[in-house]
Amino acid sequence: MTKDKKKAFTLIELLMVVAIIGILAGILIPTVGAVRKQANIAASKSQLANYLTAMQMFKGEYGYFPLATGTGDSDEIDIASESKAFMQAISGRNPTTGATVIAGGNRRGIAFHSFSESELQYDASDKAVTHQIADRFNNINIFIVVDTNGDGFVAPAGPNSSEGRIKTNVTAYVVDSSSDDFESYKLWD
Repeated sequence: MTKDKKKAFTLIELLMVVAIIGILAGILIPTVGAVRKQANIAASKSQLANYLTAMQMFKGEYGYFPLATGTGDSDEIDIASESKAFMQAISGRNPTTGATVIAGGNRRGIAFHSFSESELQYDASDKAVTHQIADRFNNINIFIVVDTNGDGFVAPAGPNSSEGRIKTNVTAYVVDSSSDDFESYKLWD
């Protein structure tokens, strides 16, 4: 009478498999995080580019940029403090009620851009703040720089402002908040 031997993993083999999986996870998890971060930066830059396109269309229609004061070489619009006015100017809508408004120089209430929930800031309870624009990192420190004197150059004060004047009539950048895990980036890269 012969005993049938069951095939099974030994403890050493099982520990080796667990160790290999642990090593692979240690390599892949940071890589996935970095890819996700770069994807969020790319999506945020696309979001800002859409705003700039809407501003160009606004200028094409009315002959000036919305919310620009027209003083100096270039003017920076702080979206954190001007978010609702900016939304009304380029969408022609009240961001809270959705009603058509004539605001920010948009005399005809033309919708140059429609805002989606992915472009809004989320509060601590994970609800969208309907009147506050944010990037994909939930950062509201967004600045749009417009050429107010018509020479085709702007001088942003944001990241790497030592670059001086940039040949464009409108650009944007985002500044990180030192208290949160935000990213700084600019469209003129």
